[in-house]
Amino acid sequence: MLLRGIRGHSKWKQMWEEIKIPVPWGHIAGKWWGPQDKRPILVLHGWQDNCGSFDRLIPLLKPELGYLAIDFPGHGLSSKLPLGVSYYWSDYIVFLRRVVQYFNWPKVSLLAHSISGSIAYNYATLYPKTVDFLIAIEGLRPLTDDLKITELGVNMDRFIKYDHLLSLDQEGPSYLYNELEKRLHADSDNSISLETCKYVLERTIAKSKTKPNEFYFTRDLRLKLLPFLEYKTGDVMKMTDKFTFPTLLCLGTVVTEKFALLTQTPEFFDVLKKINPKFEIHTIEGTHHVHLNNPEPVAGLINPFIERYDVEDRSI
Repeated sequence: MLLRGIRGHSKWKQMWEEIKIPVPWGHIAGKWWGPQDKRPILVLHGWQDNCGSFDRLIPLLKPELGYLAIDFPGHGLSSKLPLGVSYYWSDYIVFLRRVVQYFNWPKVSLLAHSISGSIAYNYATLYPKTVDFLIAIEGLRPLTDDLKITELGVNMDRFIKYDHLLSLDQEGPSYLYNELEKRLHADSDNSISLETCKYVLERTIAKSKTKPNEFYFTRDLRLKLLPFLEYKTGDVMKMTDKFTFPTLLCLGTVVTEKFALLTQTPEFFDVLKKINPKFEIHTIEGTHHVHLNNPEPVAGLINPFIERYDVEDRSI
């Protein structure tokens, strides 16, 4: 259901519209940029970010196409999962599938950042005939059981703690706006510049009702934990041969420990290169959030890629 609030963007002739897609626990929110009479590119943000992280990139992309940038559940303006429910990586495949089926798209084009590149990879191995192309920024590897498995017990205890705090339905710690910018900048390993923090903060904070001039984070506390894992490395790697559609991977030059696991997997990239002649890797000067801080060269790679491979029917 497309709802309310058409808003313009000063850098783009097109408008974006705030949307809400109904789901059993509430809604998935997002922004639909550009025309709505054709199938859009589905845009997926990184962990604990939201669709606002694409606000500087999308206006630089081909305006004749539509772009539906969603907030994952618990992020941005989307509903949190019910109390007592954990986040699992397989849930994110279901979230994507719900969006695709809601709009009855026979195919989906994906533009993903960070961990969403991995989510898109797993989605594509399960539904390879439905993906016409994938553009990944700073993240493309399978979601498997070697990601954070050693922290599983600790995370379960923390989940119970955060779930209880959510049940109290109270404001979290509040801060002045400039303090929020500094916190987001630091929490991202300085990847999100102080100047661009506002694009992410817009959809993830609320004004405190008890402290004038202060704000608190509204994203789901349970997102402090990485979702629980169910995929076996061997099983996922066996499905790599299905990954034959056009794929563009954009990597930043600045590598930090926090994000290295998503981007520093040359052996996996070598496998993809061998089976997929339409797999491209390019490096751009910048951090993990290069698409937010330095969107022009990212758009300079994406637009020619779209021109080459946007060949499927987009009528809806």
